[in-house]
Amino acid sequence: MSLAILAIDRSYARMDALFALLGDVYATSSHMSEAFDEKYPDPAVLASDIADVSGRPGGIVLVAEEERRPRGYVVIRPRHQARLRHTADLHMGVHSESRGLGIGRKLVEAALDAAASAGKVEIVYLMVRSDNLPAIRLYEAMGFDRLALLQRDTKIGDDYHDGVLMRRFVGRPPVTPIVA
Repeated sequence: MSLAILAIDRSYARMDALFALLGDVYATSSHMSEAFDEKYPDPAVLASDIADVSGRPGGIVLVAEEERRPRGYVVIRPRHQARLRHTADLHMGVHSESRGLGIGRKLVEAALDAAASAGKVEIVYLMVRSDNLPAIRLYEAMGFDRLALLQRDTKIGDDYHDGVLMRRFVGRPPVTPIVA
């Protein structure tokens, strides 16, 4: 597999394909807290969101392409508030046909490296459903620490799901917990 990781902005040439990738991620993962059609009703809204993120100091939008087809994405979205601008939220997804191939790991690695190089974001947070064990294992392997379990955080239909808040300091090696 020849995979290219690209930093993109609103001028990304394959916006329709990226829109389709996000549609696949949302349609094939029960772990998303937002409805795709509400978040991105069309490719223009996605392009506008990418412009917003990539225009912020420390904002990162990366796409993994295989044979010029988007196979995964990662976003590091810095926060707007003045006293929180050193923090950001991470969101990512991998196409249903490409999961388990290491694309997510490569994307997170590249995003964290880019964040460290930019020097604007010091802490990256993410939320993941507690039953999404592959994602939790990936994030822990990438040095994210579990901070809190948010009980009944997400409601889908009549079902409640717990969320896990995770954090990683940028530009520092992962901290190994001391076991007494």
